[in-house]
Amino acid sequence: MSSLWSIFRLPKKRELRRSLAKNQGRGDLMNWIASQFARGEFAFAQKSPPSQTGLMTQKKLTALIRAGYGQGHFQRYKPWLRVTKRDYSPNSNIGHLPAISLARQHHYRARAERQTIQVTKWLGAIDVREGYPVWPWSHPHPGNGLPGFENARRLAGLQEIANEAGIPHGNFPGTDIPYVATLDVLTTWQDANGNYSLIAFENKPEEFTYAKQPISRTKERLELTRRYCARATIPHRIVHAEKLPAELVVNLDMLEPQLTNQRQQQIIESETYQAVIDVINTHGLLSSMNELLDGIGCQKNVSEPELTTALHLALWRQDVDHDLRQPLRPWEPLIPGGRSFKEALFKAWVESKA
Repeated sequence: MSSLWSIFRLPKKRELRRSLAKNQGRGDLMNWIASQFARGEFAFAQKSPPSQTGLMTQKKLTALIRAGYGQGHFQRYKPWLRVTKRDYSPNSNIGHLPAISLARQHHYRARAERQTIQVTKWLGAIDVREGYPVWPWSHPHPGNGLPGFENARRLAGLQEIANEAGIPHGNFPGTDIPYVATLDVLTTWQDANGNYSLIAFENKPEEFTYAKQPISRTKERLELTRRYCARATIPHRIVHAEKLPAELVVNLDMLEPQLTNQRQQQIIESETYQAVIDVINTHGLLSSMNELLDGIGCQKNVSEPELTTALHLALWRQDVDHDLRQPLRPWEPLIPGGRSFKEALFKAWVESKA
């Protein structure tokens, strides 16, 4: 299969200090159409990826971009900020989150980022790109390659936006190479008509976001990404994962399907799945889920693992209405309210005009 990638073409080393400051950097992201995408195709590097640790150099920056980091959609996306063994410590909140439906894994650098990734997927995001780079030089729109974004205009680099705002852009520590800022999570959505859209999420503690304190560097960077998203006509949401119900986080972690999209669809279309949602939605407020599953298993001769998989998928999709803010105890009846809570959260996180 011919490559669908095109690599950023960076200025030469001598040009980096001058041309990037004037926002003259040039390059193109990978250019492919979603309908051409082969399901299950991975984006494997041709060789070991360059290290992101230590002093940044022009050679290292170029190698990272040529390796595809910070580029792509779905399976092809490689986060700009990745988590490696060197990053781990006994008390760290960083790690990897499996994403079988995307045929890759998410790299999160804070517990709040992990929760944001899971919640947006639960709410219906079809792609979640964590650690998405906001390049300091001019570049194609982040939706480039998706249907509907063919005519999206080229965007100014963040360095130009910073200059206009009177906010220092910043360099990589110990260098004069412009720093590559990132959005915590950039999500892709598809409506009933098949139209694609993007929403950016930044996760910041509520106390920090609304504190009347002197402007900090973190707040300056948040303002720059907000201005960048405004230029790109991408909604920019500040969310507070610490405000999410603790039980919701636990339940989503347990219920998120570790299945391919194809396998999920097979289960949803099966007689077993239909029986599970029909019986539990009809009798689940009076009888425990375990009792009802046992009855379905005996009647239809279905194994316990198959029934459990169907139930977990139904709870994740809320085809079975259970309030996931409450403990999930299969030996007890359902607690209704999950659908209404999910709808309210969708309006607050996705449909909000704020």
